[in-house]
Amino acid sequence: MSLFLAKKASDFFLTMQFVLQTTLIKKYGVFVFLAIFFLSNNTSAQSIIKGKISDEHHLPVPYASVSVKNSVDGTTSDSTGFFSLPTSLTGDQLLIVTAVGYQPGTYPVIPGRNSDTIKIVLKSNTRQLGGVVITAGTIEATDDRLLTIVKPVDILSNASSQGDIIGAFQNMPGVQRNGGDQTGLFVRGGDATETMAILDGTTVQNPFFSSVPGVGQRSRFNPFQIKGMAFSTGGYSARYGQALSSVLDLQTTDLPDKTNVSLGTNIAGLMLSGAKRMENSGLEFAANYTNFGPYYSLAKTNYDFFKKPESAGLSARWIAKTGNKGLFKFSAAYNASNSGTNVPDPNDNSKLIPFDLHNINLSFNASFKYHISDRLKLFTAAGFSNNSDHILWGDTTFTRGDRRLQGRVELSYIASNYLKITTGGEVQHYYYRQQFDTLAGNFTETLLAGFAEAEYQPFLWLAIKPGLRSEYSELLKRSNIAPRLALALRTGDGSQFGLASGLFYQTAPTQYLLLGYRPSFEQVVHYLVNYEWIQNNRSFRIEGYYKNYAQLVREQGAAYTPNPYRTDLGMVDNSGHGYAKGFDLFWRDKASVKNIDYWITYSYVDTKRLYQNYMAMATPDFISTNNLNLIVKYYSEKLHTAISAAYNYASGRPYYNPSSAVFLGDHSPAYQNVSFKVSYLVTFGKVFSAFYVNFDNLTNYKNVLGYRYSADGQQKSPILPPQYFSTFFGVYLSISQFKKDEL
Repeated sequence: MSLFLAKKASDFFLTMQFVLQTTLIKKYGVFVFLAIFFLSNNTSAQSIIKGKISDEHHLPVPYASVSVKNSVDGTTSDSTGFFSLPTSLTGDQLLIVTAVGYQPGTYPVIPGRNSDTIKIVLKSNTRQLGGVVITAGTIEATDDRLLTIVKPVDILSNASSQGDIIGAFQNMPGVQRNGGDQTGLFVRGGDATETMAILDGTTVQNPFFSSVPGVGQRSRFNPFQIKGMAFSTGGYSARYGQALSSVLDLQTTDLPDKTNVSLGTNIAGLMLSGAKRMENSGLEFAANYTNFGPYYSLAKTNYDFFKKPESAGLSARWIAKTGNKGLFKFSAAYNASNSGTNVPDPNDNSKLIPFDLHNINLSFNASFKYHISDRLKLFTAAGFSNNSDHILWGDTTFTRGDRRLQGRVELSYIASNYLKITTGGEVQHYYYRQQFDTLAGNFTETLLAGFAEAEYQPFLWLAIKPGLRSEYSELLKRSNIAPRLALALRTGDGSQFGLASGLFYQTAPTQYLLLGYRPSFEQVVHYLVNYEWIQNNRSFRIEGYYKNYAQLVREQGAAYTPNPYRTDLGMVDNSGHGYAKGFDLFWRDKASVKNIDYWITYSYVDTKRLYQNYMAMATPDFISTNNLNLIVKYYSEKLHTAISAAYNYASGRPYYNPSSAVFLGDHSPAYQNVSFKVSYLVTFGKVFSAFYVNFDNLTNYKNVLGYRYSADGQQKSPILPPQYFSTFFGVYLSISQFKKDEL
């Protein structure tokens, strides 16, 4: 058996040897070889339905949804209207094709017999705007809307994203660009704790790699496993809670289209992934190793890394159809990382002390959706995660860890052509622990929640979505009730107005709960109004908002210090409050210039709050009043080259100057960044290759993100991004060619 496995894996041995040298991969090397073995034996008995979708004027209909009736088999047409739909179904079937702005279409097929590309023509429906879509507060990037402003690939392919989903969302309206010294999504005046990430219906406990003071961290998400995103900047659905500002709802891919193997390598590491497509199921796996040692030896950094960041990880996904009406997904991921950085002493910013971090993260996620009938759909999800940090901070040992177990169930019922009702509940049980030297703390929380939401469309030009959510905290012995409401009003061909409002709750930040404080829920009320116009591959969106914060946690009597690890908090209560107001603009144009896709986003925010240990009502130090992003993307079929450029601007953030008469009244210089990415696409035999190079801060602009002061206020040092100018390059290889518009 071992000889047989070795023979099957010989083509990949040289690649795998480098990965298997790490301790983690050695431990799980058998898993990777077994996955490669599965990939080498394709016994799938499936058919491929191919087609081209166009309108009455013979123009392609991009991003239309195509599915087989009474099954979970489905796909989406590409930018040219072409689609390829794998299925194991046999006999007479019926394709259902939908696209916003067009009347639904059907087409009879017999899988296995329709070998030619079928032609489907959709008729325009100028009477409705896709049945009117609720959009206030939410930017969708899913496969079910032609009105999609962005797709997942769009936010990843721009130059300033650097391949990170969360980093890419810093280009979206309403999001702060933090410059690289902070970790998290900062949305419309909210801090990083106010945004929650959801993956296939379950809360992601640790969406980012473990934090290092002053060094922003990337997210843990694999962008190639994400098929859709709904990013709510406010007024989000009653299905979710525990986020005062924002929810990022991610959906993983369904069954892989075909068996494939891919290899990626760059100056900082190596990635191997693959998929095995079987008749009614699919297996995906990925292994990666990252070491920034070679990269930082060539690139100048603003931080002293005495131990270059290094990580290794494994992940696997199993996707299976249960009959023709159900789809099951299971995923597992493991990652180990370590780094060592000299960081400013929080008690004396004029000194540096070593911060040696070791992290282990393990997570499992499962979901199941089932069409009980044409009108009733069941969705269930469960997740488990465990995260552990061991830190040596100077001479002090610092450990922290958390675990989360959760479950969710939802029922969606289409009562009529005008009414859809969704109801369900969830339970989350999680545990946090932390020990800093001799100071230890921990807590266990169980959160129960129930929700109900309706989508009612009494007229073609009006849609209403009322919702209600209720939560109970076992730790706080308190409950809450949060009403939500959103509506959309069609104003013309391709345009609509939207309104949304709601009440949102969140438990206190963990730093208080770990020290034994039990303040009540924090709360905020959202008010949003927007206008959206989408037509002929052009999109315009403007949204105004107001957020009224109440019951924020406040430390009474404690002297202000910017040290986030402070423990002398004094009396803690819910007397804090604040507000955030502003507007966001979005414009995207894919039609004016051939092969050019550009978008512009601008955000204005006016916010102040009195919370934590603030001395007075002030704008927080993570806020930039003005944020501007310009993104341009170009693809040349003739040159086999994709080019992306981005310009990012953020006005100066407040910082604490102990000598200033105004609390948080000083501001850093404005942040500016120009980035540029070039990808060259070429085929060697049966191997499709993409070579890329990414330049960040191309002008080498010396950004300063703020200043730190010594305890006596006499000395100050600048807060700098991890790097000024940087270059990153790599190559991606695949034996299964993918569409060029995916780059």
